[in-house]
Amino acid sequence: MKHFILLLISLATYKIAAQEIIIDYNRLGDKVISLINDHRKSLHLNELKKDVILFKAAKDHSQYMLENNMLSHEQKNPIKKFPKNRILFYEGKMFDTFGENILFTSVEAKKYNNTETDALAQKIFLQWKHSPPHYKNIIYTNYDFTDLAFSYDKKLKRLYATNVFGAKGIIIPNQLSENAFGIDEKSSLCKKVNLSDKIHLGNGLQIEGNEVILYYYDLENFKTILNEPSDAIAIDFIDLEQFQCGQKNQFDVSSIYDGTLSQPIYRKELLENNRAENKLKLITKVAEVPPHLMGKQLALSMVFVLNNCACEYVSPVSVASRSLALLPVNPILEIPKNVTLTNKGIIKTEEHEFAFGRNEIIEKLHDSQDTYYSENDFEPENLNFEISYDTIPSQDINEDEIGEDTALEEQPFEIINTTLHSTEIYSFSSIEGNEANNIKLYQERVKAIEKYGKEKLDITIEPNKIVAAENWETCYIQLEMENLTHLVKQPKDVIRKYINLNKNKWETYLDQQRVSKLIANYYGEIKPINPANPFYKSLFYQINLRTGIYEKNNPKTNLALAKIAELDYDFTLFEEPVFQEIMINASLVQNATAVLIKNYNIDYFKTIRFLKYWFSKYDTLPKNAQFNLLILYCVTNDYLLDSWDISMTKLTNVTKPKTLETHFEANKTHLNLIANYHYVSLYYYNHINDYNGINYYFNKVYTSFKNSIKSPKDRVNLALFLNKWSSYDTTISLLKAEMKKPTFSKEEALLLAQTYPMLIENNGQTDPDLDYILKKVYKLNKKEWCDWQNENSNLLRNNNIKEEYCKMCN
Repeated sequence: MKHFILLLISLATYKIAAQEIIIDYNRLGDKVISLINDHRKSLHLNELKKDVILFKAAKDHSQYMLENNMLSHEQKNPIKKFPKNRILFYEGKMFDTFGENILFTSVEAKKYNNTETDALAQKIFLQWKHSPPHYKNIIYTNYDFTDLAFSYDKKLKRLYATNVFGAKGIIIPNQLSENAFGIDEKSSLCKKVNLSDKIHLGNGLQIEGNEVILYYYDLENFKTILNEPSDAIAIDFIDLEQFQCGQKNQFDVSSIYDGTLSQPIYRKELLENNRAENKLKLITKVAEVPPHLMGKQLALSMVFVLNNCACEYVSPVSVASRSLALLPVNPILEIPKNVTLTNKGIIKTEEHEFAFGRNEIIEKLHDSQDTYYSENDFEPENLNFEISYDTIPSQDINEDEIGEDTALEEQPFEIINTTLHSTEIYSFSSIEGNEANNIKLYQERVKAIEKYGKEKLDITIEPNKIVAAENWETCYIQLEMENLTHLVKQPKDVIRKYINLNKNKWETYLDQQRVSKLIANYYGEIKPINPANPFYKSLFYQINLRTGIYEKNNPKTNLALAKIAELDYDFTLFEEPVFQEIMINASLVQNATAVLIKNYNIDYFKTIRFLKYWFSKYDTLPKNAQFNLLILYCVTNDYLLDSWDISMTKLTNVTKPKTLETHFEANKTHLNLIANYHYVSLYYYNHINDYNGINYYFNKVYTSFKNSIKSPKDRVNLALFLNKWSSYDTTISLLKAEMKKPTFSKEEALLLAQTYPMLIENNGQTDPDLDYILKKVYKLNKKEWCDWQNENSNLLRNNNIKEEYCKMCN
C-alpha cells in the first residue's frame, strides 16, 4: 500500500513536471510595456519608464495571487495590503501616485518562442485596453513609471500578471510639521463626505489677511459631517509656482497633502470660534497662512480629517455665480382726474430724533435719523439734500472771468416766503416695566421734547399733533423678527412679562422702542427757473405730497404719489407725518406702495411695518393695491434675503411667504410675479435651512426662469444662479445644449468652461466634451478664460486643461 501511494505521488510529480511553462518573462513584460507606450504615443502622452521598485511590488503581488488562488488587489498582510503599501514596502517612498492592473489568463504549458511570447503580450495588453477601469491606468497622464511581473499556476494552467504604475513626487520645503501633525492616511474605514457637501465647504474658503475663513450656510449639517471630537479641517496651501508650464505639477510626495499643510483645527474649536450672527450658519477660522507663503498667489485645498484620518481631499475652484434679478413687474398707478398741483405748501419737514435711556426723561438728541440701522449701512440715507435758501451770491460776478470749470450751475428754482408751518411730537416709552410708570415716562418726554424745540430750535408754536404711548407697534414687529409670533397673539401683560424676564437680551430692541421725534414742517413757495429740471420736479411733487397729507386731500396726495413713483429716488414717504398717514389711509395704499417699490431700501423697518399692516387688511383693499403690495413684498424680501447679516434677514420673518401663498395664487396669470414669489420663497427657506421648501421652490424657480429665456444673456443669468446654488450639473446641461449652435455667446462659453471641470474626474482620459469646450472658449473668449485660470490655479490640476492653458495663455 505504501508502495502504491509512492507510485501515485511519483506519477503526479512526473505529470506536473511535464506541464512546466518555459517563457521569457522579461521579454513578455517588455513587450506589454512597449504596446502600452505605443498606444500612449498615439495619444500624445509621455512614455513610461521601467522601475525596479514597481517590478518588486508587481512580482510580490503576482506571487501572492498564485499562492492564494485569487484575483484581488488586496493582500491579507496589512503591511502589503494595497498597491501603495507594497510600493512603500520595497522603499518606494518617493512615489506619490500609483495604480495597478491585474489579470489571469489561461495559458498552455509549453515552451514559447519569441513570436508566441509577443502574441501573448498582445493578448494581455488587449484585455486591459478593452476594460475601462484598466484602460484608465494605461492612459493616465500623471504616470511616469511602470513595470510588470508574472506567476504561473501549473495545475490550473493560469498565468497571473500584475502591472504597477506610478509617479514620483517631491518634498515641499518649510513644512509646519514633519509628520503631518500625526494625521493618519486614508483607510477603508474612512467616513464618506458626499460631493455636494465637499463642494459647498471647499467653495466657502476665503483668505482674509493671514487667516483662512470658512463660510458655510448650514451649521447643523456641518455638525453631522464633523461629528466626532477627532474630526477636523486642515488646509493645504499650494503655491502657484507648483503649477508651472513645461513640467508636471510639483506636488509633495505625501499622501495627505500636495503643498504646505496647516495644523488641523478640530471640531470643538471650529464650533467655539463660530462668529456668524445667524445661529443657523457657520463662519470660523480654519487655518492661518504660513508666514513664508504670505503675499504669494495660493490655491487652497481642504483636508477632511475624520477620526484623525485624512479621509477626503477637495480642491475648490471659484465658479462665477450670482443671484437672479427679479423679473420685471410694473406697479399699477391711480391717476386722479381734475386735480391741480401747486408750487406753494410744506416745502420741508425736519425730523429731530431723541434716544431716551431706560427711565430717562432728559432730552438727548439721537445721532442718526435711522434708529434701526447705522447710517453707513445704506448709502441712500446719505442722499437727503438740504434746500439752500441763499441761492444767489451777494457779491457781483463778472461772467467773462468765469471759466468752464468754475461756471455756476443754474439753480432750477428759488424758494421764497418760508415760515414755520406746524409741529408734531411722537413720544414713546418701551413696553418693559409697568404701564403706570411708562405713562408717566412718555408724558414727561413730551415736555422734554417740547422744551428742546423751544430752547434749541426756536420753535414757539404749540404742537399740532402729539402722539404719546408705549411703543407696542414696534414691539410686535420685533417679536415677529425673533420668530415669536405666538407671543404677538397674547395679552399685553403676558408679552410684558416675557420682555421683563429677557430684558438684557432685548436691550437693543428696547432702545429702539424709546426713540421719539420732534417734527417741524416749513411752509413756502418755489419759483421755477427751469421747470424741466428733475430737482425742481422732485421738490414740486414733495411739496404737494406733504401738503396733501396735512390737508387730508386724498386726490392731491395720490397724484403727488403717482408723480413721485416715476422718479428714480425719493425719501419723502418715510417722513413721519407722511408715513403715519399711509399707515392708516387705505385710499393711499396703491400709489404709496408704488413709491416704496423703488425706495424700500431707505428704511427697511418702516417698509416691513407697512407691508405687515396692510397684509393684515389685504381683503379690504382694491385689487390694484393688492397687486402692488405683492410686488413690494418680492422686491423687499429679495434684497433682505440676499445677505448673511442677521439684523437684515430677521425682517423677513415678519411676513413669511407661506402666509401669502393664496394671495399670489389669485394672481397666477401674472407669470413674472409668480416667478418672483417662488424666487423669494426659495431664499426664505434657504434662510431657515428648510430643505423640503428649498427643493420645491428651486424647481419652481428654474422652470419659471428657463421658460423666460429670450437671449444668451438670459441663459447666462440663469446659469449663474444655478452655480450659486451649486447645481453645476444643471448649468452644464443648460449650456452644453447650446454650445454647438452659431448663437453660442462668448459669455456662455466662458461660464461653461468655468463650470464643467467641477464635475469631471481628472483620470487622464480624453474627454471629447472638455476638448470641444476648451476649443470654443479659447476661440470666443480667450483673454477672460486665461485670466480666470490665472486666478484659479486649482484648475491646472486637470492635465488636459493645463496643457491647453500652457499653449494658449503663455
